[in-house]
Amino acid sequence: MGSLPRNLRQALRQLAAAPGFTITALLTLSLSSGATTAIFSAVYAVLLSPMSVRDPTSLVVGWGRDPARTEGVVEQSYLDVADLGRASRHLGSTAAVGSHAWNAVLDEAGEPTRLPYAGVSGSFFETLGARPLLGRVLGPDDDVPNAESVAVMSYALWSRRFGSDPAIVGRTIRLDDDPTRIVGVMPPSFDYPRGVDLWAPLAPGLAAAGAAWKSDVLRNVGVLYLVGRLRPGATAEIAAEELSSIARNLEAGSAAPRIGEQVVLQPFLDHVIGPTRPALWALFGAVAVLLGIAGANVSGLMLTRVALRERDRAVRQALGASRRVLAAEWLVETIVLSSAGGLSGLLMANWLATAIVSLAPAGIPRLEQVSVNLPVALFSVLVMTVVALLCGLAPARQVGSLDVTETLREDGRSTTGARTLRARSGLIVVQIGLAVVLLVGAGLILRSFAGMRQIDLGLDPSHVLSMQVDPRIEPDRQNAWMADLLSRISKHPQVEAAGAVYLRPLALGPIGQGTQIVLDGQPDTPEVAGRNPLLNYQVATPDYFRAMSIPLKRGRVFADEDSATGPRVAIVSESTAARLWPGQDPIGRRFLTSTFVRGAGTKAWRTVVGVVSDVRYRGLSEVQLDMYDPAAQTPLAATDLVIRTASDPTALAGVIQAEARAARPDVIVTGITSMDAVVGRAMAPWRFASWVLALFAGLALLLAIVGLVSVFSLDVAHRQREFAIRLALGARSGEVMARVLRGTLARVTLGSLLGLAVAGLLGRALDALLFGVPPVHWPTYAIVLVVVLFAALIAAWAPVRWASRIDPIAVLRR
Repeated sequence: MGSLPRNLRQALRQLAAAPGFTITALLTLSLSSGATTAIFSAVYAVLLSPMSVRDPTSLVVGWGRDPARTEGVVEQSYLDVADLGRASRHLGSTAAVGSHAWNAVLDEAGEPTRLPYAGVSGSFFETLGARPLLGRVLGPDDDVPNAESVAVMSYALWSRRFGSDPAIVGRTIRLDDDPTRIVGVMPPSFDYPRGVDLWAPLAPGLAAAGAAWKSDVLRNVGVLYLVGRLRPGATAEIAAEELSSIARNLEAGSAAPRIGEQVVLQPFLDHVIGPTRPALWALFGAVAVLLGIAGANVSGLMLTRVALRERDRAVRQALGASRRVLAAEWLVETIVLSSAGGLSGLLMANWLATAIVSLAPAGIPRLEQVSVNLPVALFSVLVMTVVALLCGLAPARQVGSLDVTETLREDGRSTTGARTLRARSGLIVVQIGLAVVLLVGAGLILRSFAGMRQIDLGLDPSHVLSMQVDPRIEPDRQNAWMADLLSRISKHPQVEAAGAVYLRPLALGPIGQGTQIVLDGQPDTPEVAGRNPLLNYQVATPDYFRAMSIPLKRGRVFADEDSATGPRVAIVSESTAARLWPGQDPIGRRFLTSTFVRGAGTKAWRTVVGVVSDVRYRGLSEVQLDMYDPAAQTPLAATDLVIRTASDPTALAGVIQAEARAARPDVIVTGITSMDAVVGRAMAPWRFASWVLALFAGLALLLAIVGLVSVFSLDVAHRQREFAIRLALGARSGEVMARVLRGTLARVTLGSLLGLAVAGLLGRALDALLFGVPPVHWPTYAIVLVVVLFAALIAAWAPVRWASRIDPIAVLRR
């Protein structure tokens, strides 16, 4: 026991005696372990910390897909979800949930406000295995037509609006002027669907809507996703194939598929967290690689220290010191260095975690919980242990293999130096390979992000303000009220154009309003409508296209004469025109589709008066077949305002709100944002992953360059007698430089090729983050190879110059 304090004191003296080495090693270890701990804190908070859901890895979320009708996502009806769940052998329990959050107006406990809520079936909470904080959850008895209006409240709404009053359970509140009894409150960690304030049973609302629309909404209206729990041994792929087969049997002989050509099942965590989940795992893998490079770098530095102190150890060993004692001294020094680097990295992780949260995309579940807590601290201790092993393994082996007799001979330095050089060269090959893996990953994601930024959105999002306006009047009057409001807004000197649309681009992700059509000359039958493509239905005011800078390709946009009493007209997108009337002029063509008059079930012919560019309404990678109805000719309300401004659009938010309240004092205005922010949020996971991964790749390359410089310097120092003899015998300095560079390029090339091979094997792991770029992209590989070789030449420049300027006489005299 007495030797430990002595070894500790000696380790501290040795580290203090080499401040350059100590500072370099501590900075390397602090940065790498801090980055690793910070990323793990985000991974733990978002992906690994316990959820208020039982075994989320066995949950899946499903919908239909119908590529033939350009439907990437086909929502399911209430009864279709029930039929699929009953017939499945691979799903143990199933439930239905709204494909997106709906809205209801809360008229008490403060100013009236719109609350997002989720419609769910009676088996929803049981399928998820979610338990309430207070009261009870919804059950099958709540989910029947004409049942009492009840709801479960989120913890956020309960604390924000009702002061965490436990008496909320059993209390009746007014939602959309209807009394609704609150039966339970969910815990704060339950947040699915993301951001909703209430959960309400589906069947009562859908049955009431069916009565109003005079339609079988429970069977025929698709607005839902399926949530299911896989049975033991089942996979999402196998269950999806089974459900697709069940869907085909259920729809055999029907005029048009309601469920879609196939059923898609997505893992629950992928569905909830989205593309940020693979981004976080990719970043965690990146910092693990960075940590490996840092460990190899510090290990290489320690190998050099071992070589420099070999004669001293040989003397001590000749005087009776055991190899075990000498190895213990190095082990203590390694532990001291790794512990100090790990502790400083743990302190740095707090700052880095805050930076990660600020850079990360908005809307990531539980991101606000990112912190260096106990599990993260324990992980950091594990990181320190791994780093100590990485840093100390090679030096300890070098100490243990010391040959005392050979080291004490006159030329012993040459042999020991060669052994150290070989070990350091091996570490450099590993460092270069790992750096190449990171550079390839960063390059692929950066290319994806760059490609995404080049996508033609079909509009110009700059200087556009967006918001949702609910005038709280009868639906049939909303578009006329909105036209008056837009007229008032347009008079503001900073407003260039003001319009409104039914669903602004990227409003609901892959969800939108579809409508079936029949073309002029086709029989109006369900079979024909089912074979024709489904159109993405939009309602727009005349100035909407100018406000969003949507280019007009042919014909005209809507005008004031397109009124309720005028001929029915429509505008279509370029893709719609090409699909419906290939090679023909679409202007003047007609098609038949729903009037959307509530309860009437009527259709009307529309004449195409204009063609505009394709707009990415349902996602950056989705091009739908768009059609637009004039707001004056349809009862569906265009309540998403878009205002093009001459300057910062958010600066006009207060002015627009004031105009809306002047038109109607109890109006509700929500979702105020710029269209630049909307597009930015859609790109955020790729932007976050690309820049952070590029930062880590740059650090990895920097560490590899530092390692290269030290290896080249050690190589030149070891071979200076050889170079001196060659120069004395007449060799030119260029020949000496070439000898050094050949060894350099051999190590770098080997490491690069190994790195490219590993990157090719791991490329599929990045597939979810790649956009328009294959996992094996040869131009990216070539660029990375050129960058690494160029960096290696820069690292070799100083040592090579030194080798070429050796004074042969001075070296040989020594």
